[in-house]
Amino acid sequence: MLQYLQQSTDFILAYTLNPLLIGIIIAFSAGVFEEGFRFLFKQVLLQPAECEFSQPVIFGLGHGIAEALMLLVPAIMVVSVSQLGLATLERVLAIILHVTLTVVVWNGFQRNQRALYLVLAITIHGSVNSLIPVLSPFPDSVLLIEGALAVVVVVMMGYSYHSKKYYISGRTSNEETRM
Repeated sequence: MLQYLQQSTDFILAYTLNPLLIGIIIAFSAGVFEEGFRFLFKQVLLQPAECEFSQPVIFGLGHGIAEALMLLVPAIMVVSVSQLGLATLERVLAIILHVTLTVVVWNGFQRNQRALYLVLAITIHGSVNSLIPVLSPFPDSVLLIEGALAVVVVVMMGYSYHSKKYYISGRTSNEETRM
């Protein structure tokens, strides 16, 4: 879709006049499409709604690793060896983020608040992606962006660990009767 837009003079003009705004819109569009896909996949293809905690972890790993391969393999051909370390770190952090965002979407199914958790996942995803256009003008922007991503990933890992209780294998017998 972005390739199509980049051929539009209206889009190029809008981006030229408002690069930060358009960058943030693009960042949030990735959140809408990716989290929307996760939601639809769970809604339509993975039943029942309640599941083991391993289900969102495996789905998120699949999504994250597929995206990493799509981005890293071409990068190997154009990026210097010295830059591959940082690129690999960024992809590892992105894979972990994809796993934790999948947990957020799945939590909506576990807690019967699907729309709320979908919006939460889109907001987190869009905000993280927005770090790129927001922090790019600063010196050492790559380090700032990757550092911020690392902080978000650590917080999201804590959230995901806490979320295990919403899943079939993470509940105690008391929690099963209350839910």
